[in-house]
Amino acid sequence: MAKKYWLLMSIVLLTTTQLFAQQIDSTSVLMSEISKSYKGDIKNGLAHGKGTAKGEDTYSGEFKNGLPDGKGKYTYKNGNTFSGYFSKGLKNGKGVFNFSLAGNAMTQKGYWVNGDYVGITDPAELYIVSNISGIESYSIKKVDDNSEGITFSVIKGGMKYVPSSFKIVPTSGQMMPQGKSLSITNYNLPVNCEVSFTVNKSGNIVQCYFTFEILKPGKYEVELINP
Repeated sequence: MAKKYWLLMSIVLLTTTQLFAQQIDSTSVLMSEISKSYKGDIKNGLAHGKGTAKGEDTYSGEFKNGLPDGKGKYTYKNGNTFSGYFSKGLKNGKGVFNFSLAGNAMTQKGYWVNGDYVGITDPAELYIVSNISGIESYSIKKVDDNSEGITFSVIKGGMKYVPSSFKIVPTSGQMMPQGKSLSITNYNLPVNCEVSFTVNKSGNIVQCYFTFEILKPGKYEVELINP
């Protein structure tokens, strides 16, 4: 009798455990497209950590509060894939989207914000430096969010000075002298600036170049430093 009782209890316990596991499996992911099954880390009944969720689509990677969040790979039911970063279930950050268009394999690289593709440039970046030559170091600082302008200074021995053949060519805007600096105002973003000048290093004339692009609104200070 005791053996039958324990056998019956074992069957009930096993069935209850399986039903509970299936319940967790079907409710731990909050996106219907991938909520059929889930294997991975769970916190407070939701997918949280690393795991794989499957449904009509498949996602493998990092989760937070039941949604893809962090780095992962999403495979759509049509075979298209996105490998990159997610936030609250949406593509968000750097990634690569592989898809088919009219029977041709296509690849889209760049950045996404809240599920939308925004281009090949990181939307969080304030500027991009594309060329530097003859210059020891540089500094680009955003000093004000409520006004616009770019001030250029060349530093030598800790002091500002105007070097020979100091020239700045912006893609838009107006140049203005400002003491031992030059400023650009009334430009359109993004604005690309090509800076060139010459310096004397140990009796040798060195041509210096610096090219960069400002991407976001604000007031910036640019310092080009030579020892």
